[in-house]
Amino acid sequence: MPERFFIDDVLDAGSGMAVAGTLAHHIARSLRMRPGETIVAVDGSGREHGVRLRTVTAVLVEGEVTWSRAATGEPRLRVTVVQALPRERMEDCIDVLVEAGAAGIRPVRTERAVSRPPDDRVAQRVRRWQIVATESAQLSGRGIIPVVHAPTSLADGLAALTAGSRVIAGTFDGATSLATLDVDSSRPLALCIGPEGGFGDGDLEALHSAGAELVHLGPRVLRTRYAGAVATALLLGRAGDLDAPVAAEPRA
Repeated sequence: MPERFFIDDVLDAGSGMAVAGTLAHHIARSLRMRPGETIVAVDGSGREHGVRLRTVTAVLVEGEVTWSRAATGEPRLRVTVVQALPRERMEDCIDVLVEAGAAGIRPVRTERAVSRPPDDRVAQRVRRWQIVATESAQLSGRGIIPVVHAPTSLADGLAALTAGSRVIAGTFDGATSLATLDVDSSRPLALCIGPEGGFGDGDLEALHSAGAELVHLGPRVLRTRYAGAVATALLLGRAGDLDAPVAAEPRA
């Protein structure tokens, strides 16, 4: 599969593309791409384009658009993951959530969460998390870059969800198996994942107030940084979003 990148400019079939700065350096130096090779550029209008490279240097990469179509790789079901901050390796958590198909990530502080970054480091961490999300979206063939929000309390994270979202929370003793849940692709869904020790009483009160349905993920306990990706994949499978393979590159 061709390398995939997100760009700010809006492209059209038959037009040219030019990128500079960090992206040009990455294409020329890290990937060592050459004129004549093809990349896929996803623009800000929600379309993706095959681009045959013409000029490749560390300061400027240029090419011609050979085909265009609506961006592929996006599930119909929009799953926002409300993720309790894990004890460590939040970047791994974001990586697998984006690859699994999460539409957005809202890190939250819960009663039993251990990871509580100092206030003066939050902005820096969020910037790094968004870079990880961008890289993961490119590598996994996404049509958008999921937004990673700044950490908030669980109550505030729930309050910020899209109006009308269905709220589902994974617990050890949920009444229903997530793998058997009926899913409506037309309705946004919020998936709440607790910390290693599970949600506390106050967390459960907040979830109850938000109308959350409590579900379980089966008889085995998953690390919180991976549980959200597994649960997201199960939901997308239930919605039929895993039925089709990776979209083939169209002929120029």
